[in-house]
Amino acid sequence: MFSEKINIKITIMRFVAIFWLVLYGNIVLATDKNMGAISMAQVKAVNQKQTELPLIQRRDSLFSLTLLDDKSFLLAGNEGLLVHVTKDYTNKKIRLDKKANLTSSHASTVGKVLVGTTNGTIVMSDNSLDEWSSISLSKNETIFNFNELTTGEIILSGSYGLLMSSKAPYNEWEQVDLPWSVFLKKAWDEFGEAEPHLYSGCKNVRGDLLIVGEFGLVIKRDPAGKWNKLHGGSIQPAIYDCDISDNGREILLVGQNGLVYQSNDAGLTWASSKIKNGSDLYSVKKIKDLSLIIGDKKNLYMSTQTSGWLCSVKKIKDLSLIIGDKKNLYMSTQTSGWLCRRFARGRPLGWFIDMTLDNQEVAIVGSQGDFKLTNYTELMKAVEALEKSKEFVSCE
Repeated sequence: MFSEKINIKITIMRFVAIFWLVLYGNIVLATDKNMGAISMAQVKAVNQKQTELPLIQRRDSLFSLTLLDDKSFLLAGNEGLLVHVTKDYTNKKIRLDKKANLTSSHASTVGKVLVGTTNGTIVMSDNSLDEWSSISLSKNETIFNFNELTTGEIILSGSYGLLMSSKAPYNEWEQVDLPWSVFLKKAWDEFGEAEPHLYSGCKNVRGDLLIVGEFGLVIKRDPAGKWNKLHGGSIQPAIYDCDISDNGREILLVGQNGLVYQSNDAGLTWASSKIKNGSDLYSVKKIKDLSLIIGDKKNLYMSTQTSGWLCSVKKIKDLSLIIGDKKNLYMSTQTSGWLCRRFARGRPLGWFIDMTLDNQEVAIVGSQGDFKLTNYTELMKAVEALEKSKEFVSCE
């Protein structure tokens, strides 16, 4: 049972270690027409055309993506691989410790760039990315995620209950101790004691922080530093990512087997649905009024539904009922309001596993060296008028 809960990043890395031979050498050029490789495609906001870009090694995987202060991107992947993609779409490959996969990354507000590994080590540099130093944590666990609070404090999370905090310059890290025996009582009663994998997190401008993970777990840290459990704690599918509104009331969760949870009352009640059975969902983000989910088969799920007016959701068989303002009752027989889209000419093999966004642009990374960049206008075309989109096709 427990092995089924292992995070997709760990699964990917084990798969890479056993079945893939990573090729070493220089960066080469390829396009989508090169049948021997999956390309790093760049879609420029000016003309929305696919452009030729340098490609990392054919069988490298990317696990994490960070937007730097100068609007360039840092991509982190297997066997110590970092790729810095600059604003003019050139790239520079950096090899750190080849013995460790790089599973997470973060650009702090004080100019520090942190990269997490599978062996409990943080590799750190400044924005120049020229010199790197390493810090070993007290727990030798995989670092899945960094979340920076409004105070500048960073909370990292990882495998087997890894939860630590630090303040700039982030050279010293303290363990955050939580009452797992309380939070996971149902799971422990059924399964036995096991600290949960903590896969990801999300925050808002108020200072609320959510950490999500194994056993359907969602824990919240309020601006005063108090932790409590909002969801999960029993034997149930894992949550891989979350999104929380600025007012803290609207929360969106995604996870294993197409699972989606939504709350509109700060986690007091939840409505659940499945976008697609058997398809894991790894990351969810919101750009303006558009919510995006990425996952297996390189699918993007898009929704322009807003939830500010939502009071409650009920489901009777295949009929969903939504009670809203002005005594309105909204009805739908659709199991999901999400539209499935895929990049044109993209191969539905592998996965998209991480994304970042900044006002108008969305960047996505995944298996086989995939790096995609698109913008809000093209995303909205894919939702409202797909035939006008030069970049997306339907995968439904």
